[in-house]
Amino acid sequence: MDMVTQLVGLAQAWEGVPWLFPLLCLTIGGVLGRYVIPWSSDAMADELAGLVGRKMGRRYRTLAVNAGTNFPELLLMGYALLIGHWGGIGNPLGSNLANIYLVFLIAPIWIACTGPSGGFGRLKTEFRLVKKHVIAAVVLWAFATFAMRSLASDAEGQLVAANAGLSLGLCAVGFIGFLFWARRDRHRNPEVYEGDDGFNSDGNLRRLLKMLFFLGVSSAAINWIFLAATELYEDSLSQLFGVRIFAYLHYFVGSLVTSLPELTVATRALRRDTTPSANLALAGASVSNATNLGIAMLGILLALLFQISGE
Repeated sequence: MDMVTQLVGLAQAWEGVPWLFPLLCLTIGGVLGRYVIPWSSDAMADELAGLVGRKMGRRYRTLAVNAGTNFPELLLMGYALLIGHWGGIGNPLGSNLANIYLVFLIAPIWIACTGPSGGFGRLKTEFRLVKKHVIAAVVLWAFATFAMRSLASDAEGQLVAANAGLSLGLCAVGFIGFLFWARRDRHRNPEVYEGDDGFNSDGNLRRLLKMLFFLGVSSAAINWIFLAATELYEDSLSQLFGVRIFAYLHYFVGSLVTSLPELTVATRALRRDTTPSANLALAGASVSNATNLGIAMLGILLALLFQISGE
């Protein structure tokens, strides 16, 4: 069932009361984005860190937690492919840009506004870590951008099957390259990965799965609302941004929704006065961007395997 189509139909049925649907969307989106997604992301990170630390060792917790925040991208891409849309692959690729400005800009600003510590002061103290993760995140974003452009081959920038091999190759190079870089960084700086990162849970698998469920459903709901709104007001938005620019706005701005878990984890970690916590926060851009490339690789392979040809 295409939930976006259902929401558009609901909005059209309420045309006699034009303010009702936007009000309902703002209310639901606001509650989910402000309360449910941060709560489920925080709890998910706690349980995942505990499980991975217990089973594999503390040095893998940073990678596991930040990879776990990409669950909404995986879920929504799978849903889009299930209903025959290549466009779902644009979600993980577009999220790479959102991860960068959310982790390096919005999270410190939010901390500075809500206090009392952390934020830009913490980033200044850990400038070496900031430089390392910024470079990695930007390089991975470049791979994602070129991969997306190779898929967006028609006049309106819609994602289609043309040049899928090139896009798959770009994602693979970026993803595998990052894995080698991360392995080398863990060996060179073990104290950054094995120190106090602020997670204290022993890891409860049942609670982890429950939090992933809430995180996935709430992220999907907000994303469906965003997509329905862009479809309803497409003519006005296209006149404002232009057809092709609107298409990219649709993917890059829409991907902000699925990047809210990265913002939650980064904000929590940057409030703590430890280098491992700062590393975990900044990895919300680099590790998550690499994970997004891996998710996009999976999506392209599935689309080719099942011969999905929709936009």
